[in-house]
Amino acid sequence: MNEIGIVFAAEFARKLRSRVYLVATLGGALMVAFLVEAPALFSHATLDSTSDIVLAGPPALRQRAAALMEAKADFRVVASLDRLPKPVTLAFLDAHQKAAAALELSDAHHKLHVDVYPRDLAAYDEIEFRVLIPLSIEVATGLPSAEVTPALKVERVIHPLDRKFVDAKSATFAHGVAFGLIFILYFSIIIASQSVMASVAEEKTSRIAELLVATISPVNLLTAKTLAAAALALLQIGVWVTTALVLLPRAAVSLAGSQSALGPDSGAQLLAFDPGELIAFAIFFLLGFFQYATIYAAAASLISRTEDLGSVATPVILPVVGAFFIAQFTLLQPNSPLAIAFSFVPFISPFVIFSRIAISLVPWWQIALAVAINLATVAVCFYLGGKIYRVGMLLYGNAPSLRQVWAALRA
Repeated sequence: MNEIGIVFAAEFARKLRSRVYLVATLGGALMVAFLVEAPALFSHATLDSTSDIVLAGPPALRQRAAALMEAKADFRVVASLDRLPKPVTLAFLDAHQKAAAALELSDAHHKLHVDVYPRDLAAYDEIEFRVLIPLSIEVATGLPSAEVTPALKVERVIHPLDRKFVDAKSATFAHGVAFGLIFILYFSIIIASQSVMASVAEEKTSRIAELLVATISPVNLLTAKTLAAAALALLQIGVWVTTALVLLPRAAVSLAGSQSALGPDSGAQLLAFDPGELIAFAIFFLLGFFQYATIYAAAASLISRTEDLGSVATPVILPVVGAFFIAQFTLLQPNSPLAIAFSFVPFISPFVIFSRIAISLVPWWQIALAVAINLATVAVCFYLGGKIYRVGMLLYGNAPSLRQVWAALRA
């Protein structure tokens, strides 16, 4: 087995058995599971906290309002009364199946008036009783709500300009998935790159590097470490993505079921996400990771104490943070001139081009050009990073001067 294979196997096995890696993988899977399930859980929790109501008012008005609210909104009338007691108390709500609120309807000068007594003011702060608009118009005009309701609907058909998505629901869902994958891309590149940095710093400060460099080419050592970190990161991401794919179908159907406006087949529509984008994610993750990992490793080779890691990590982490925010802009304007331009900028390109692929149809030549530029950037990073790494790993005491680093790059 060659030098790269030996170091790769040893590094991969050592980190795979580490508690930090196992805890991070499991913790990440639990976090992904929470993020996938959270929308449906919060939707059900909000629905449960606001759905049960006590409805009061004149019988005719109350009956028509109850029919509208139960048919077109997520309300359940648990009690129907001619009038509410004064004052309405929590004890009154508790006595009526622990209702979330009491509503009293009245006709105030040919205008529908609703007095709301909620258990939780915050829960009802954003609720607008649009479902009662037909009844409000009926009270004001005298027209039956059956005639008013059809006139309130505006028929619309949204026509996609490309073939990326079949409808607005799948497009919205894809935006959410794209954001999640971009966050994983950002988080994984930072964690994996810093893992390489910590490993290099540990070996140098413990002087193990002297033995390694004496028997193994520094460039081969750097290459093997980077490949091992990439393999571990892909394994970790695989666990997280698998967790999401297992939970997404049920979560999407559950969320759709809690929102009557989405329709019964919304769960299947929301999952119209191209699995090929996961391949694009893996490709651009590797390209981005190799760029940053070599820079992190080269920077770590220049320190003599682990306490100095923070000072060298801060400058090299800024491009990752910047790329992440630019990718968020790209999700909103995937085909803007700025987004297209950043698709070909090294270190930023992996985030931006993947964002565009996830939510729009990107011309094949732009994808090919972005891949070519990133491959060239990886080659340059390995070439220059290997030179700095070779010099830095053999220098102890004070950090190498800029002149020594420049001399190493020109060698």
